Amino acid sequence: MKILDFIKHTKLDTLSESERAKLLCYYHYKTNNEKQFNMSLVSDLMIKFGFNTPNTSRLKNNLIKGKNKAFIPIKGSKNEYEFIPAHLQTLEKEYKGIWNDSETIESSSELIDETKFCGKRQYLDKLIKQINHTYAHNCYDACAVLMRRLFEVMLILSYQKLGIDNEIKDSSGNEYVMLEKIVTNAKNNATLNLSRIKSEFDTFRKVGNFSAHGITYTAGQKDIGDIKLDYRRMLEELYNKAGLI
Repeated sequence: MKILDFIKHTKLDTLSESERAKLLCYYHYKTNNEKQFNMSLVSDLMIKFGFNTPNTSRLKNNLIKGKNKAFIPIKGSKNEYEFIPAHLQTLEKEYKGIWNDSETIESSSELIDETKFCGKRQYLDKLIKQINHTYAHNCYDACAVLMRRLFEVMLILSYQKLGIDNEIKDSSGNEYVMLEKIVTNAKNNATLNLSRIKSEFDTFRKVGNFSAHGITYTAGQKDIGDIKLDYRRMLEELYNKAGLI
């Protein structure tokens, strides 16, 4: 978990100095699996998180002697401390869930502007955040496949909004045809009436196809970078066609 996320989840900046120190030690324990602390480490944690350097003598008294004490000295050591077991259990019960979060996707508009394109539909938000997350973490094949999927979804939503999605369904009328056929129809569809960005549609599709099906192919940052500006233009146009902007 990133520091800023932890501060947000725990409302760290609203707490007293001693409560803040306890939670910072808990964060250190969860991220480094270190159960021993000293006041030098506690002071360093306070500074690392952007808070003022504490009065370590006063803080030490609050942490090991105050009515809400959280630490006990380690036997055989004068300057090393550990959580009181019951207090650590209380912290685990209250905050452990933020480390087991299976829903939150850490992203920050690394490739697609979340301020502009998120907040319309939840499933689109998740796709966009996954695209940004994979791009930020150098997972370019995953990013390319997700970009292809979002492109396909936006085309279908545009057809649905215009009431012409029957044009991209199979002979049974129940399933949508493959993306290649959707793209072929879209480029020549007078009702959809796309701008010149449609000339890039096959590129968006192929970049995703290479990453999904190429046995020896692996995408790199440049493969995504080469299409990101046109991809953004496409998203804005299809968001408009789908009635989302």
